[in-house]
Amino acid sequence: MPSLARRSMQVLSELGELAWFKLTSERHPLYGYQQLPFLGWRFRSPQEGVEGVIQTEVDATRTRVDWAFVTSERNWYLTPSRLVSEVESRGNGKFHEIMYEIAVEDQEFCVNALADLEGIVHRLESRFRTIPKSGSSE
Repeated sequence: MPSLARRSMQVLSELGELAWFKLTSERHPLYGYQQLPFLGWRFRSPQEGVEGVIQTEVDATRTRVDWAFVTSERNWYLTPSRLVSEVESRGNGKFHEIMYEIAVEDQEFCVNALADLEGIVHRLESRFRTIPKSGSSE
């Protein structure tokens, strides 16, 4: 099965041309702990209504943690609400520091959040992913 990053990029590409994409790796490459998932992207030219469609699918996914879909910036992102709340209360400059703290202090939360993101991406795939026609090279 393709990686979560590849699947995320593919399904988001179904909704518009991506100018930028970022998904944290599932595990820290050096220390091996589960990382807090953060999925960010920017469409070259967002289609009208795509924001609401994504939000509807995120809201309809059964999750273990609360999720935030943020579109108020140039880049859109999907991450656990806990990260957004802590960044808002402690300052935007602390974003990476807060991600690290949550990851090392609450592995159960990170494991649950990653499982949730898998579910959200699966739901988006079920709704939007184009199935290659037989005989296609994909």
